[in-house]
Amino acid sequence: MRFLPAALVQGMLLSLLAGPTGFAQETPVSTPSPGAVSISGVSPERFNPTHGTAFFRVSGAFFPADPRDVAVIIDDRQLPAGRLAVSRRVVAASYVMSPGRNSMTLRAWDAAGQVLTAQTQVWAGDLTLEVEITDGLGNPMDGVEVTASLSAAPSVRSTVSVTGGRVEFVNLPDAEILLEARHPTGLHASAIVRASERRTGLVLR
Repeated sequence: MRFLPAALVQGMLLSLLAGPTGFAQETPVSTPSPGAVSISGVSPERFNPTHGTAFFRVSGAFFPADPRDVAVIIDDRQLPAGRLAVSRRVVAASYVMSPGRNSMTLRAWDAAGQVLTAQTQVWAGDLTLEVEITDGLGNPMDGVEVTASLSAAPSVRSTVSVTGGRVEFVNLPDAEILLEARHPTGLHASAIVRASERRTGLVLR
């Protein structure tokens, strides 16, 4: 019969008796919390900045008093504890993301020692695309709504009303963007451009 080293057995027992210390890494025996976590400050349905603050709000439970029992992970990188502000109901995370698609995950113990989790997929970028809107004669047009959506994920979009014949879309990744413009008179235009072009134009006909 093979025996485990006494020091290893002692360490396993101490960890079981001590309960959750530090961040709650989930295990198969972890009990899920009855609480529900919502995420704001970022959205899977818009273009997000590469840096900012995301808010995790819990209902039906409380976050732990010790920030070390909370982790916010961007893809496979855990944010330093100094970037988290933790209260009983809200965790505010000062994040930095890479341009493109990112996974944002919260994992924590709740105040009762049960596991809280939340996750979202968001697109971020640092490019600005300026779009000039004209009619068939080259005159600038107002009263036009322009939508920019991500060709690879059409649900990610932004809609802006034109002022002075120009519009800007911000926080774009370096990817193909579908532009669609429509005027109340029925004039319309569409084009696919890369955000890195920085400037483009649409002629409504």
